[in-house]
Amino acid sequence: MEKLGIIGVNIRSQNLKLLEHLTIDPSERVRQLEELKTFAGLSELVYLATCNRVEFIFIRSGHGQSNDIRNRILDFFFRDENCIPFSPNDFYVKSNFDAARHLFEVASALDSLVVGEAQILGQIKDAFSYAEENKLIGKMLPRVFRHVFKVAKKVRTETDLGKRSVSMVSLVTSTIGQVIQAEGDVPVALIGVGEMTRKLAKFLIGRKIKNIIFVNRTYAKAVELMELYGGQAMSLDEFLSASPRARIVCTATSSTSPIFTTESIKELQAVNPQILFIDLAIPRDVDVENNVENGIEIRNISDLKHIAEQNRRERFRDVDKAREIVSREVIRYRKETIEEQLRPVFNQSREQSHEFAASGLNRLFDTQLSHLESSDREAISRWVDKMVNYVTYQPARSIADRIVEPENIDPISRDACLPGAQLSQKPAIDSSAGNCDDEQIRLFRKGA
Repeated sequence: MEKLGIIGVNIRSQNLKLLEHLTIDPSERVRQLEELKTFAGLSELVYLATCNRVEFIFIRSGHGQSNDIRNRILDFFFRDENCIPFSPNDFYVKSNFDAARHLFEVASALDSLVVGEAQILGQIKDAFSYAEENKLIGKMLPRVFRHVFKVAKKVRTETDLGKRSVSMVSLVTSTIGQVIQAEGDVPVALIGVGEMTRKLAKFLIGRKIKNIIFVNRTYAKAVELMELYGGQAMSLDEFLSASPRARIVCTATSSTSPIFTTESIKELQAVNPQILFIDLAIPRDVDVENNVENGIEIRNISDLKHIAEQNRRERFRDVDKAREIVSREVIRYRKETIEEQLRPVFNQSREQSHEFAASGLNRLFDTQLSHLESSDREAISRWVDKMVNYVTYQPARSIADRIVEPENIDPISRDACLPGAQLSQKPAIDSSAGNCDDEQIRLFRKGA
């Protein structure tokens, strides 16, 4: 039986080296994920990598445990080196419905560094699309992710998390804003040309900062941003060698090795006695392992985590409401999953029941009911057809309800259920011929 699982590492473990090591270079991503999928014995795989988490979302076959998959993933990534320290506590391992709950919470920005941030759902959609385009997934993960996107949308529309959303950008701009407020129009260098750079450029323009330096390995891309926002453009090599004046250096690139080392930082400091580095890259762009001279301040994602805690405390009520939604949707997902597993058995039973009912009706129409008009026979046949569908499929729904009733699920889900919600109650049977829960039966039969 195939099962959903997640192996992940996030910034809360404070093990940035591990996070960096599990971040796959985009140019190598397809090849490595295909190899990992085979190496770990996975039937489907989605790889999610953001600035503060790496997750392997997978479907596994057989009776193995998710911990076994974690060990295989580690064997894959540490085949050539074992110099990065880590412990089992650096990882989180989720299976089956716990994995589904985790995905719902991540997509709803409940598990983010900044609760309610808007970027994570788009990143998850991109990760899923990437896996789909590169044929890393089959039939099960698309169904899981349809639920994920549905839950995230529900949280956004039914709570204020989306209306008052914040993001990593807000944390960075807050940090930069403190320097601007104290020192005025300071020169700022933005390294990289991604979405974060564009958002920071708009913020700086709004704060009347005129001296913005756009820096990229490819000079032409830096020029494009300069033409949009003003300031000046430099290649990365030129920036490192020419050492222009910069009070703040914000870097967010996809480089696989540090851009700023002890030597290059010292060269920059010859022109800039004080520099605030804001390193938003995973792997990190600033080499923080070596000591640098006084006057250098380095903030990375782990440091910004502390600022995010205040945001989390202020939004308790929104988070509580969102978690209630997630808990209800986990129950719904569990029920639908169980019904889907039962579907093949009940589809076969339905066909046999229809054959039996049709044979019996034909005998009745030929004997005791031979006096009926054809329209009456058709009405009776339609009613019997509805009744057969109902009595065939209703047990599957009742079984799912019984398995997933509140006392049989985890305490968090049970406590979050709405008062009075009795999932194990059986719906009343409508005896009228035209109201036999056709839509529910149609949905159950779908995909048979």
